[in-house]
Amino acid sequence: MKLKLSMRVKNNFVFNNDYQSFQSVDKLIKYIFFEDLQIEISDDNFDAVLYAILNKKNDVITTPNKINILFSVENCSFRKGKYPQYEKYGDYGDTQVSIYFYNHIDKCVLTDKYIAIPLIYTQVDYFKRYHDIYTPSLHVPFSQKKFCIIATDLRVRTEEKNAIIDALKKIGPCDDLYSHKHKISTKSCYHSTAFLNVLQQYKFVLVCENSVTDGYITEKIFNCFFARSIPIYNGSNKIEHYFNKQGFINANYVINLDKIKEINENEQLFNEIINTNKINKYDDEDYKTKLKTFIKNILPSPTIDNYEIPKKTKCIRPNCLFTIHTNVENNDGKHCCQMCKNNGTHGGLCQKNFAYLPASAEVS
Repeated sequence: MKLKLSMRVKNNFVFNNDYQSFQSVDKLIKYIFFEDLQIEISDDNFDAVLYAILNKKNDVITTPNKINILFSVENCSFRKGKYPQYEKYGDYGDTQVSIYFYNHIDKCVLTDKYIAIPLIYTQVDYFKRYHDIYTPSLHVPFSQKKFCIIATDLRVRTEEKNAIIDALKKIGPCDDLYSHKHKISTKSCYHSTAFLNVLQQYKFVLVCENSVTDGYITEKIFNCFFARSIPIYNGSNKIEHYFNKQGFINANYVINLDKIKEINENEQLFNEIINTNKINKYDDEDYKTKLKTFIKNILPSPTIDNYEIPKKTKCIRPNCLFTIHTNVENNDGKHCCQMCKNNGTHGGLCQKNFAYLPASAEVS
């Protein structure tokens, strides 16, 4: 599928050296889409356009007769008034959008008009593919690692976050990620090497989501896994649905300080947790098949002007000059062309949803 990036997606997630940018077309596409889709970025002759929900202005969707795709790494259901696109249309009210990737849902939604995919499904798929590729360039021995770094915004959910921080400080010093701003302010928060190198210096990383919704799980916990540090996680109540509870500290209800203290003092135990499998087996609703089928069904039928017609055979009806395309769905190579099959006059669609053939078409 040929995909065009909207200007706002390019400016905010690709060409921007901001901390919250992917700073890479390749990384952005792989983060959202799975490999089997074979996405090709193109500003010409494209099939689909990727838009984003942002916290400034609407990414205006103005591409008719294309597959419009909308994604969001945010929790759109939180902070009313912050996301104009969501405020205007809600989850699925924009009739121009066919495909949604949302970070605030935890189940697929499929209708004949649109499909919505939880972003947590694509994030997990991405992590499993690239966990061994994206690693810190820095390795800090256990004996030299610091205790904990706070990688969360303390301006929201302040009371809950500070309560966890106060508890952790009873074990050891907790540095603020802000103290490393000079190293990472222009580096991507999506597992850039510089960012992973900062986390690698610590045994634990406190990661708290800025809002709590079942489906809302951000890049924060994945960054810890990429960095080979142990996340102390506070956020989605469904976190153990996706992640092995032996691979992180769940601080959603009661924080187990005794366990944290034990790990902090035991290199063997620390390494066992670092090396444990991070992802649980869970039902991803076969979202890849659903999405591929949906795209196949809504892609515009190719025309004879812009489609390279594959191998073809002559219609079996005597004196008919039309051809049958051998890869047409449900065509066994024995049927006549659709026009003859319907006993109609030539001109129109040859076989279901295939190329337009004029009345003067000849067999080549």
